[in-house]
Amino acid sequence: MPLFEQPSLVSQMKKVVVYSKDGCHLCENVISELEKLKAFMHFDLTTQDISKNSELFERYKNIIPVVSIDGKIKLAGGAVSSVRDLRQALMRAIISQ
Repeated sequence: MPLFEQPSLVSQMKKVVVYSKDGCHLCENVISELEKLKAFMHFDLTTQDISKNSELFERYKNIIPVVSIDGKIKLAGGAVSSVRDLRQALMRAIISQ
């Protein structure tokens, strides 16, 4: 059984949040890749539009997309463009529970 499907590792589903905004093509790509990863890695995915919250906009406007796993920023900006980096960040988060 693959590591990411073992019951003890998926008993507490990780919460992944992508901070993005309309018109951010890199954000759209990251969200699309995370949706694909959900097919074999168990996590809850939500998106947060920073343009609807002035505090989030000021914090993340220059570094979107920002990927947070369980409230901790794991990847931001250009570092998020790699599917491999997304997968590795998720695997580290799952294994570290």
